[in-house]
Amino acid sequence: MNSATRALRAAKEMMGLSAEAFASLVDVNVADIQAWDTGTQDAPSSLLVRCARALALTVDELLDGELAKAAMPGLFLRATAHEGKLDDVLKLSDDLALFVETARTIERLQRGSSGGRPALPEPPAELWCGVAEAPYKADELGTWLRDRLGITSLHIPSMRDIFERLGITIVWARQEEMSPLVDGASLLSPRPTALVHLIEGPSCWWRTRMTLAHELCHLLCDFTDEHRNLALVSPTSTGDAEAPLGTRAAGGRPWELFKSFPWLEQRASAFASHFLVPDDALRVVLSGQDPVSEIAVTAVCSAFGVGRITAVSRIKHVFGLGEDLRRQMLRRPHVERHPAEHPDLPPTRCGVREGVLLDEVAGALSEGRIDRVEAHRLLDLALTEWLPEHPWLSDEKRKPLRSVEEDVRAIVGVRLARALRVGHHPANVTRSDAGWRVSIVDRSGEPVGEQQLSFNLEAERANPSA
Repeated sequence: MNSATRALRAAKEMMGLSAEAFASLVDVNVADIQAWDTGTQDAPSSLLVRCARALALTVDELLDGELAKAAMPGLFLRATAHEGKLDDVLKLSDDLALFVETARTIERLQRGSSGGRPALPEPPAELWCGVAEAPYKADELGTWLRDRLGITSLHIPSMRDIFERLGITIVWARQEEMSPLVDGASLLSPRPTALVHLIEGPSCWWRTRMTLAHELCHLLCDFTDEHRNLALVSPTSTGDAEAPLGTRAAGGRPWELFKSFPWLEQRASAFASHFLVPDDALRVVLSGQDPVSEIAVTAVCSAFGVGRITAVSRIKHVFGLGEDLRRQMLRRPHVERHPAEHPDLPPTRCGVREGVLLDEVAGALSEGRIDRVEAHRLLDLALTEWLPEHPWLSDEKRKPLRSVEEDVRAIVGVRLARALRVGHHPANVTRSDAGWRVSIVDRSGEPVGEQQLSFNLEAERANPSA
C-alpha cells in the first residue's frame, strides 16, 4: 500500500464517510475507493492534491494525518457523529473549502505582522446558549452587543466598520465564484474571518449588511471549545428570520449539516434582524404610521439599511401581524428606493482570490517573503498567466514565469517519460483549430511523430496517457 492510499483511507475513516460519500468528495468512481479499501489497487499520488483541496489542507497535512482539528474534516466528522445529512454537506463543501483555504492562506501570510487583533466580545452565558423558541434570545443578544459596542443611534451606519473594529477579516466572493446555495460562511480559527457571497451583485449592500450580521452571530456564539477549529457555512434563505423552525414562514428546506444546524442558522438570522432593526427603534421610526402600508416598509428600509424581506418581517413581529398579511405585503407592487452609495458596499476590487488575499500575496511578493512561483500557486494561477494588477506589483513581478508553449512541451515531456520513450523530446509547438500540435524529435533532432493536446491544459495535465 503506497503513502497516498494510506493517507486517503485514513481520511475517509476518520471522517466516518462511506465509499460513496468519499468518492463524491474527491470525484472518483466508487469502485476505485472500494479497491483501495480491499488492497487490490493503490490510489494515484495525484489524487492527494485533489483530496487536500477538498478538505482545505496541504498535501503534507493530509499525509501526516493532521485532520482531527481541521475545519473541513471536522465538519464531515460532526455530520456523521451528530445526525447530519452528508448530501447537504457535500453540496456546500466545495465553496466552504475554498473559503477555508483562503482564510488559512491569509493567516499564514500575515504571521509576524505588527499589531495584535482584539479579542471578540463574549456574550453572557444565557445569551450565548439561547433558547429553543423564536426569537431564540437573539433580540437580547442584539441589544447586548449594541451596548457593548457603544452604538446609540437607531441605525448602524456600517457593518464593515464594526468588523474592522473587531478585527474580523472579510472575504468577498463574486456571484460567479460560488454556488447560489451559499450566502456566507465564518471561521474563528486561525483568525476570525467571514465570507460574503455577493449573490445579487456588489450594489446590493443591504443584503451584505444582513450577511455580515448573520456571520457575526456565528462568530460570537457558535464556535465552542469542541468545535473551535470548524467552519460554518450559511445557506441562502428568503424566509422569515424569526419564524419557528420547520414552519412555512421560515422559508426553504432546512439544511441539516448536523443536528443543531437549523437552529444555529435561524438564531443567527434572527440576531441579524434584531441587531440591525431593534424593536424600540422600529416603533420610533413608524410612530403614527400605518405599519402595513408601503410607506412604512420603505421607511424601515431607509432608516435601517435593510431589504424588504427583513423590513416586512420585523414589522410583522413588532406589530403582531399574521403570516398571511406578511406574504401579501411582500407580494404587492413596489419600487426599491435604496441609495446607490453606502459604507457597506464591497470594495471595488473583490473576489475570493482578488481581494484581501491578493493584497497579502502582493505584499509578501514585493517584500521578498515569497517568490513568483508561490504567488501564482496561492492565487491558483497557471505559471503562464499574469498576476492580477495591483499597486504593489510592477509588470516585472506580474509577468508569466513561462510561455504557454513551454507549458505544452512540459506536459508532453512528462507523457513521453511515462511511456519510456527514451531519447524522444517535444520540439515545435503550433496551434491548430483542435488544439496544440507538438512535434516529437529524437536525439539527432529528426522528427519521429507528433502529439496533439486540447486547449484545456489542466485536463491534459490530469491525463497521464502519452
